Amino acid sequence: MVFQGTEFLIVLGSGVFCLGVLVVSWILLTRRRGHGTPNWPRAAGEILNAKVVPFERETSDGIERTFTPLITYRYRVGDHTYTSKRLNFISDDTPTKRDRAAATSVVIRYPTGAAVKVFYNPANPKQAALEVPRPAAHRAVLLYGLTDVVMGLAILVLGIVLLP
Repeated sequence: MVFQGTEFLIVLGSGVFCLGVLVVSWILLTRRRGHGTPNWPRAAGEILNAKVVPFERETSDGIERTFTPLITYRYRVGDHTYTSKRLNFISDDTPTKRDRAAATSVVIRYPTGAAVKVFYNPANPKQAALEVPRPAAHRAVLLYGLTDVVMGLAILVLGIVLLP
């Protein structure tokens, strides 16, 4: 199927609009998940284990090696003791790194046996994080998504107006 003129504008505008809606939805969900963590109370914790776990998988380009920093910690809230491996709630990305040194730099910050402060969700103490980063890129990504929505609508309207 070949699109011509106004049909192309309508398809393009719809695609850009949908992309913008997806980006805006994703960033708002991500921000919402991590928004309250800086205000969570902290509990005393201890690092139980900190290591870099190598992983190899076969891809079409050959063997790909990645390295994941795995930090296990224990913390106590009230009468209950919890364990977790969650570094933070902001990122949807895994902490997996392509470079062993990058993964090691995370593990070095949390040596086994070290005392740490653990952020925990007061409504659900099983949810915890060691870090609460403030992502600077969220505003830029949100702006990108909103720009896509506006541009998609503009292209779509232009395509409809130009219909013969």
